[in-house]
Amino acid sequence: MKKMLLLVLVLAVFSSLAIGQEWGWTGTVPDDADGWPASYGQGMAVDGGGRIWYTGYYSADSIDVGGGEMSSCRAIYVFNPDGTQADFSPIKTITVDGVADTLWNSNRGLRTDPDGNIVAGSWCVYYRINYLTGEGMQKLLPFTISDSLTALWEGQSITAAAFDDEGNLFTNMVVAGGNPIKAFDTDFELIDDVVSGDYCTGYSRTIEVSADGNDIYFCSFSSGHGVIRFHSDDGLDGTYAATDTVFKGMSVEATGWNNTTGHLWAGNTGAAGWTNCAFYALDPATDLIVDSLVVPGVADLGAKPRGIDFSADGNTAYVTFFNTWDTEAIYRLEKGATGVWEHTNTFSNGYRLSANYPNPFNPSTTLDYALNNAGVVEF
Repeated sequence: MKKMLLLVLVLAVFSSLAIGQEWGWTGTVPDDADGWPASYGQGMAVDGGGRIWYTGYYSADSIDVGGGEMSSCRAIYVFNPDGTQADFSPIKTITVDGVADTLWNSNRGLRTDPDGNIVAGSWCVYYRINYLTGEGMQKLLPFTISDSLTALWEGQSITAAAFDDEGNLFTNMVVAGGNPIKAFDTDFELIDDVVSGDYCTGYSRTIEVSADGNDIYFCSFSSGHGVIRFHSDDGLDGTYAATDTVFKGMSVEATGWNNTTGHLWAGNTGAAGWTNCAFYALDPATDLIVDSLVVPGVADLGAKPRGIDFSADGNTAYVTFFNTWDTEAIYRLEKGATGVWEHTNTFSNGYRLSANYPNPFNPSTTLDYALNNAGVVEF
């Protein structure tokens, strides 16, 4: 098992400006959402054929369990780019190696792997799904007290997965505190615990990794420090060390890459200093916030960003939110469209001091803070 290197991070004044670049809300998917059982978004992905995949958190569907009896279950919905539903949608059961699993348990996000296939999280299990047919390909139980998949509650709640360009899968647990970040190869075989659980605090719903595998982004939405970046010059062949934080102070439950621009997007869940329910884009080359988008009125619902992904050309964004039962589940925004949102440009008001991390620490810790203006800070 690789050991973590501990770096003492330098405290720095944080100032940032979101640049609205004409993302206009152009509608929903499907165009007429009446009658389909969408509920409380929990996952969003665009597959290799441009189809839009969506899953909700709660049991909003039902399945025949025999004898004419119906039982509540979850489902994954798949839409063609024109908004029509794919012929294999909705997906309520996933069969791998002859074993059919019904999606009874709460969903844990959707991701697209480098081959364009979808990896769906269901409580403690990942399923790889063929994007052309909707059929199951593989399944993985990354955190478990048992080797059996018979009792799916024996596992631990997982975050949405992340992939590098080699197809390696990175994952963490929702209850991140004390649990490591793991990496698995394309056969879903464990590579290693790549980040020690000592560095993973609070609760997490998503994780990200750079295309080259050199940077892992740990997102704890309850810690208040933003997103911690772990770096290894040699990727999985080296040792990851905590280097800095990005999206400082943001509470992040949803992330996604725009592969056309190379920007990492993150949605804000109520953290002060950032516009609530807005998504922001980070340029990893400069660590600057370079773009942002929001759906008008969603913040008034008390919603939480839970999914974002982009079309192949990077000019269409699809987002979903938790806590929007009475509204559309999938929102579509276009680059350069009319109806541009008005950004509040409120980031920090006075000052902000986040909790230290890691905690407990030995021999050092990090404190993130923000000021309206640069100045001298004493501790």
